[in-house]
Amino acid sequence: MAKSELRTRYKAFADAYLSNGGNAYRAALAAGYSESFARGRSYELLDREEIQGYLTRRRQQMAKRAVSPERVLLELAAIGFADVTNLAKVEAGRVVISNTDDVPGDTRKAIASIKEGKYGLEIKMADKVRALELMGRNLGLFDRDSQETPEGVTIIDDIPE
Repeated sequence: MAKSELRTRYKAFADAYLSNGGNAYRAALAAGYSESFARGRSYELLDREEIQGYLTRRRQQMAKRAVSPERVLLELAAIGFADVTNLAKVEAGRVVISNTDDVPGDTRKAIASIKEGKYGLEIKMADKVRALELMGRNLGLFDRDSQETPEGVTIIDDIPE
């Protein structure tokens, strides 16, 4: 494989890593690495000086564009908590689409696309579950070590058989 191809693959890995919330496994798959490499060695890519330099430059570019963790979380929250009934209502058995000027900003942020389809207007919303997953991961909600036991609940591991 040529050196420029490697660099292209490294760039693809780094871009995917930045866009997926820091999942090296998924980034390696997106960059075209094999399943076995992605499963066992994808984090080794993060140790490469070339990739670290690229990640640093991309993060600096994002910071210059006023992309902050807080802003990203606000955008994810807009998608994750969007209420589609702010966009469309059912009246007399028909779906009535609201004028986009009347739709709250947070709901508009959750619209992935609007197009004229074969049977009328088609509105696609952004992936709500994915947005909630990314927010939850950022907040540590899915880390096994960070799960807290509610007060007053005793967990017993040694139940006799």
